[in-house]
Amino acid sequence: MGRVVLGMLGLGTVGTGVVKLLGQQRHLQLKKVAVRDKLKQRDIVLPCAVTDDPLQVIDDPEIEVLIEVMGGEKPALDHMLRAIEQRKHIVTANKEVLAKHGPELFELARRKGVAIFFEASVAGGIPLISTIQKGLEANKISSVAGILNGTTNFILSSMEERGESFARALEVAQSLGFAEADPTADVEGFDVAYKLSILSALAYGRFARPESIFRQGIRDISAEDMASAREFGYRIKLVGCTAGGEDSLSVRVHPTLVPLAHPLAAVSGSNNGILVTGHAVGEIVMVGPGAGQMPTASAVVGDIINLASALQLPDFASYFQAAIQPEWACVLPPGMWRCPFYLHLKVSDSPGVIGQIGTIFGLRRISIQSIVQRGSRQGGADIVILTHAAVSSDMDGALSELSKCAFMQGLASCIRIWQEPDKTSADR
Repeated sequence: MGRVVLGMLGLGTVGTGVVKLLGQQRHLQLKKVAVRDKLKQRDIVLPCAVTDDPLQVIDDPEIEVLIEVMGGEKPALDHMLRAIEQRKHIVTANKEVLAKHGPELFELARRKGVAIFFEASVAGGIPLISTIQKGLEANKISSVAGILNGTTNFILSSMEERGESFARALEVAQSLGFAEADPTADVEGFDVAYKLSILSALAYGRFARPESIFRQGIRDISAEDMASAREFGYRIKLVGCTAGGEDSLSVRVHPTLVPLAHPLAAVSGSNNGILVTGHAVGEIVMVGPGAGQMPTASAVVGDIINLASALQLPDFASYFQAAIQPEWACVLPPGMWRCPFYLHLKVSDSPGVIGQIGTIFGLRRISIQSIVQRGSRQGGADIVILTHAAVSSDMDGALSELSKCAFMQGLASCIRIWQEPDKTSADR
């Protein structure tokens, strides 16, 4: 195998891990790295030239493969497009750029005869992308669902195990390096939405626009919700899912009550857990580190090794190019989903409240599985309800009617309960 010349943009946590692993690969030569600050002290000795001008890396005619680990949407997108125009192959961990601009990037790569490798963009060290793209090629994928963000899983696990509030669990996650100083992308579900866009492209051939993906974060999850879920035999997880087919997809990320016996309920700490369902293989489960320096760097370097070993083959790029269409996927509106619900209502402690709730739900074709009053507090009471599967638009209507009732003091929580992804479409 001939020597393959590489260039890299970014030398943060992941980039440093990539340099460490590349040192073990004699046939891979890292020629140049572009960084923001050349004078910054680093805990690694670089075996190559360092520049603060990305174009010195991108425009170098000897560099065959561009490794993009700088992150962010801009200027990373512009750098990748310029590199593809020059017929350089791309290895990236940038889920935001892929989710927002995937159709444009992959269409240009096809025209230029180059490949984009992106194993590190979803689930870190878990070989999820290659499994769907190549390992399950004989399958028609019906759904990909799971825990796709280690930060939120760490927070929710801490809340359950130690009875902590969201704010306290987040503080601990930040002190341990599991959460960023600004955790918005993680706790509000943006990170998972980007990953679901990419998974939709792999499983169904089209990216889902991130803004069309239903997104609900975990900030409003309380310690009381965690305890109630456990009492009813569930554990709360932030679950992302893409399911459907060629015509339309159901793509969403939101907190979910997962049965304790379900594989996802056992995924703890900062781990990820993903279920992929194919018509031939059935359901497969993958669990492992979804982030971190070395797991993510492992995915990046694994892509580089796969790419390098095929570079000498004629027209190899077409084999590695994902079968992704330039059009965006059609995403079903959330009102069409069907699933059970967990509700925590704050109401006045007065006669007839439960009966009125039952009437409103009945008129909306919502069947109550369990309803429990948590006792009285000064000025009111807490009612916890578990429903059977209901159409989301019906639940929205029922909650709207409840909000107008004199006895209602507030909706503390409305959380969906796990439903097999192929059963979530409303069948009216």
